[in-house]
Amino acid sequence: MSQKLLLPHFGFLVVYLLWGINISSMKIGGHEWDPVMFNGLRYALIAPLLWLVTYFHFRQKGISLRMESRDLGRILFLGILSAIGMEVLLSYALQYSNAANGSVLGRGFMPVLTVIISLALKEIRLSYRILIGLPFAFVSVIVIVAGGEQGLHFGLDTLRGDGLLLLRSLFGAFYLILMSRLTSRYPLMLLISWEMTAGAISLLPYVLWKADAAYFAGISSHGWISLAYTAILATMVGFTLHNWSLARLGPFKASVYGYTLPITAAASGYFLLHESLTVYQVLGGIGVLFAMYLLQRDRQRLGKPKAAEAQGSTRSH
Repeated sequence: MSQKLLLPHFGFLVVYLLWGINISSMKIGGHEWDPVMFNGLRYALIAPLLWLVTYFHFRQKGISLRMESRDLGRILFLGILSAIGMEVLLSYALQYSNAANGSVLGRGFMPVLTVIISLALKEIRLSYRILIGLPFAFVSVIVIVAGGEQGLHFGLDTLRGDGLLLLRSLFGAFYLILMSRLTSRYPLMLLISWEMTAGAISLLPYVLWKADAAYFAGISSHGWISLAYTAILATMVGFTLHNWSLARLGPFKASVYGYTLPITAAASGYFLLHESLTVYQVLGGIGVLFAMYLLQRDRQRLGKPKAAEAQGSTRSH
């Protein structure tokens, strides 16, 4: 595989390393924040910065900021879906479930649902690599999570949260498929800027309602560092790199990389928080890496934007 083809795969590995570290960051300082306030602030902090970078970059390159009204509506919808339907919904669901269930249901089901939707839309074909690799990856994630400190727990007390976590996976699958279509038509920075702006505006009423000087005074330095890391590295850098790689690999292969999050989260917890690693987590991690090898070796190109088309579309806008 050439270096050019390897870059998007490397990009996803960096993304999920950043997001795995973010889980440890949230454990250190994120518990001080109201979840909706935290997400609202992180979107509001980076949206102006993104527009500043986008404006000067586009001006220097002579690229137009215009989008077709239909596509503008789609990216604004995806921004709201990402902010409320995925991030806030995850925080709300975890109040009725637990983080272990969240890893399996809120993220682990996303590749499965992405495959089902992509098959229904005839954007991918079933292959033996998918039939073997996808279930193997999912089971390996269960082994990792079940071997952790919390473990899996399903029951009547988690039913509401588990249902919301599955809904979050469904929203995530639709996000990947719809975003991959836009990334083949418009420059990435323009899409990310609109997405973050829509997310910030959708959460702004809650931030204005809850924010006051006393609330912010109660946040420690660890809480502010956690917010800064999540906003700059996990969100601005992470989302940009994620969608850049998504445009080159397509929604299915992009979704599969979500299975590496339990590995990076466990590794960051081990190095940053001195958490223990169990044999089950190590074995599960090996299983995920083997399944990832199978799935990423799948050679089908359906559902993946062609580079030439993406470049031509970018120049035309």
